[in-house]
Amino acid sequence: MAQPRGRLGLLFLAVLVDLVGFGIVLPLLPFYARDLGAGGLQVGLLVTVYSAVQLVMAPLWGRISDRFGRRRVLILGLLGSAAAYVIFARADSLALLFLSRIVGGIGGSTIPVAQAYIADVTPPTRRAGNMGLIGAAFGLGFVIGPALGGILAGVSPGSPSAPGYVAAGLCFANALVAALWLPESRRSRQRATSRFNLGAALTEVRGSRQVKIILAGYLFITMAFSTLQPTLSLLASERFALGARQAGYLFAMLGLVSAVYQGGVVRALVPRMGERRLFRYSAVPFAAGLLVIGLATDLRLLLAGLVVLGIGYGGAVPAVLGLLSRAASSDRQGGVLGVGQSVGSFARVLGPSMAGALFDVRLAFPYLAGALLILLALLVSRGIAQPEGATR
Repeated sequence: MAQPRGRLGLLFLAVLVDLVGFGIVLPLLPFYARDLGAGGLQVGLLVTVYSAVQLVMAPLWGRISDRFGRRRVLILGLLGSAAAYVIFARADSLALLFLSRIVGGIGGSTIPVAQAYIADVTPPTRRAGNMGLIGAAFGLGFVIGPALGGILAGVSPGSPSAPGYVAAGLCFANALVAALWLPESRRSRQRATSRFNLGAALTEVRGSRQVKIILAGYLFITMAFSTLQPTLSLLASERFALGARQAGYLFAMLGLVSAVYQGGVVRALVPRMGERRLFRYSAVPFAAGLLVIGLATDLRLLLAGLVVLGIGYGGAVPAVLGLLSRAASSDRQGGVLGVGQSVGSFARVLGPSMAGALFDVRLAFPYLAGALLILLALLVSRGIAQPEGATR
């Protein structure tokens, strides 16, 4: 059986490869949709439906993993993602593109299961640091995926076949690796014995003031960060005359900074200051980065803002997820983390819509609104209690 460090390595690989596949497809999706006659609203719905499906599915997968084990659910999710990319590769209509996004949302809703796996195999005081591995996988996935997607788009110009099949192959191979080498993190006697019941996780959320406060903070920081998704490329184009390739480099740099910070620095900071202080301290560069990006009139300031934002976001997310995992009872972690994933998905539905509307009013407004959301998260975090067994 793999040792704890080996387990985390295999889990990191599983999440990374799934997100590389997601990163391959996402930048190309609007172009293929447009070729099939989609307008702006339909392209927006293609992006939104993925998060909307995750909003429903994440807590379901989390609770199922509490009862039947994490490994099975992770493998099913990877196979679901592979199926979604095959549909994407063969899509010759908008209906099939929508189907691929729906199936992809189902398969890609297993992040809380990966978070619960980390909670299973990690001592409480080290969870936030190891949760940073998930954030690092996100960051690297969004660095590698879009670059690889651009290369593959040239293999089959105007067709999603090459990007889709490569993404599907990566996910299928990853499912095979997990089936062969990733051990289950929960023994049979540790698994929840109750029948599947989403209400159990929701009841735990409603009954815990700590969980509710943490989820409110997570909602605000995720909304704030998602303001970049529909607006950063447009800001770079209108203010600095950057093209699509250069805008991709901006996202890649942000992802790289966040990945390095979450995967390395956060793991060293959590034992020293605890999750609550890390969350609060990270809010400062988070908000500052958004303000600098929104107000930048020089490209160097824009780049500096992205670096500062990557540090703030890279510290805030693993801290809040570590707090959430420690606030949930051991037999409900998957379900509660699943609710957290749904809160994140809901934020990724609200945030881009808000940002797009504000951007039409003034270029800087989405980033000013994002900084205000971070301020709200900072105020909310005053009610969070640092769990016992860690520094204050």
